[in-house]
Amino acid sequence: MGISNPSGNYSSVEHGLGPKILGTNARAEPRILALAKEFFSLKHARMVPEMIRKAQIKFLQIGVGSELSCMINPKVCWVANTRTIWTHLVIKHNDDIGKADQELALYREADVASEMAYQMWAAIHAELDVALTRIGEMGKQLASEAGIIPGDITYLWADAIASDLYDRHHP
Repeated sequence: MGISNPSGNYSSVEHGLGPKILGTNARAEPRILALAKEFFSLKHARMVPEMIRKAQIKFLQIGVGSELSCMINPKVCWVANTRTIWTHLVIKHNDDIGKADQELALYREADVASEMAYQMWAAIHAELDVALTRIGEMGKQLASEAGIIPGDITYLWADAIASDLYDRHHP
């Protein structure tokens, strides 16, 4: 968000949201920290979209909020941003990048402030668990085969892999 590091939340930086979040919300920092505390104690990430909604922090939506949840509780929470959603859609469409791009455009073109857009992002957040677990596990296996010690935080591996895949196909 930019509280302690301007580039600490990739989704926030990518969309220029940190200054908006911090500048337009009364008591933004303590509210964000309170939300982060709630994320820390989560046992199931499916609660993340509702927690973000209840926090009522303008401009802090599922992309930025889910990244915050993953940084705070990476063994339970995953990131639902453009990159992870696109990677999920590539898998969903049997590696058809064109179809994944088309469907992602529908998510990105929706009015970000609308209830319908929030519901779409919340629904896809729930769907990501299976795809990101699969991607993370595959990444760990490939890393191990290459002699790299992958660690045990599957969702962070999956986020890094999704980010790399997205960047390779969207230079």
